[in-house]
Amino acid sequence: MGCICSKGAKDESIHDNEKDKDVNNSSNKESVQLVAPTPTKKEDLLVARGGNDGSIRRPSKVRLSVDIANSPARADAELVAAGWPSWLASVAGEAVRGWVPRRVESFEKLEKIGQGTYSSVYRARDLETGKIVAMKKVRFVNVEPESVRFMAREIIILRKLDHPNVMKLECIVTSRISCSLYLVFEYMDHDLAGLAGNPGIKFKEQQIKCYMQQLFLGLEHCHSRGVLHRDIKGSNLLIDNNGVLKIADFGLATVFKADQKQPLTSRVVTLWYRAPELLLGATQYGVAIDLWSAGCILAELFAGKPIMPGRTEVEQMHKIFKLCGSPSEEYWQKTKLPHATSFKPQQPYKRLIADTFRNLPQSALSLIDKLLAIEPEVRGSATSSLRSEFFTTEPFPCTPSELPKYPPSKEQDAKQRNEEAR
Repeated sequence: MGCICSKGAKDESIHDNEKDKDVNNSSNKESVQLVAPTPTKKEDLLVARGGNDGSIRRPSKVRLSVDIANSPARADAELVAAGWPSWLASVAGEAVRGWVPRRVESFEKLEKIGQGTYSSVYRARDLETGKIVAMKKVRFVNVEPESVRFMAREIIILRKLDHPNVMKLECIVTSRISCSLYLVFEYMDHDLAGLAGNPGIKFKEQQIKCYMQQLFLGLEHCHSRGVLHRDIKGSNLLIDNNGVLKIADFGLATVFKADQKQPLTSRVVTLWYRAPELLLGATQYGVAIDLWSAGCILAELFAGKPIMPGRTEVEQMHKIFKLCGSPSEEYWQKTKLPHATSFKPQQPYKRLIADTFRNLPQSALSLIDKLLAIEPEVRGSATSSLRSEFFTTEPFPCTPSELPKYPPSKEQDAKQRNEEAR
């Protein structure tokens, strides 16, 4: 548990044909992951630059190829004058335009709370305000333009969003002596996966409703702003000591439009929470993929454990068919998804949602049944979920302030270890 920050992002001016992060290892709850991946393999470079058809699709607003040695000459003069590094201004000026960078000297690092390949997260104190924050240090190897561009996408996405249930990027900190940036977020003590996985914590129905209500409110805002999160899972849902849940980690997020023709990557969402159409290779999709993930989380909170913990894509698809039933013949013919031949079962599976969750409240069962529909169009929207009987019948959701106060993660982890030692 503890603070988890966002990772990397995309904006409407940048298409989705880029290197996909490894999201299959859903059992790995490492707080810090790659923020700004730099494609290294030949096939990854093809994806990053537009596909394997040989075409190069360059974004309209961000340069992909930059001569780092001469970048000061190309940098946006106003941004450099405002204090932004020339290597950032020349590649990703749009992401920071209108902002003034803070200096690392204005923060006091208190402790490292996470470590990743290209980033570290610190609990820190803002010396100007005294506020405790989470500082995510993003390191760039040789200031690769591709790496800077990936990081810029996260910033652009975060700047589009402003909601109590979405993590807010508070400021960006630059260093005078190194090619690194710090993204500064509110410090959060817990994440939903950590609380749900604690054997000493058992959520009541009204508490589950409170957490899920906040999740759907956050998703409603994201989707209304044209943002798909594409990695909804418990460890990306952060909770403060006031019970407020915030959606974090927009590293796989993208901007979408209802009539979008540009194909998206299907290699998104951590495996256990990945919708079937993504496993089948869909490149045209929308808000339904986030709703599937939310349905998995809702069922998980009642069940006390992940409901479909597959180890491979094949096993994950099999688990989905066993629980949710296999698609109809009409579905296969209509969708013509790339991996249909590989995954189509020889014998049809019956849908077992009602049997598996028969002990759940009827309103919860109905919402889970809708969210875990094989057909994306059946899942509805975040708004329709908020209007479902699950939230409009007793027991009503409690308020965030009525949720239990849990000890900070380090204290809780120590307490759990002591109990296990006994």
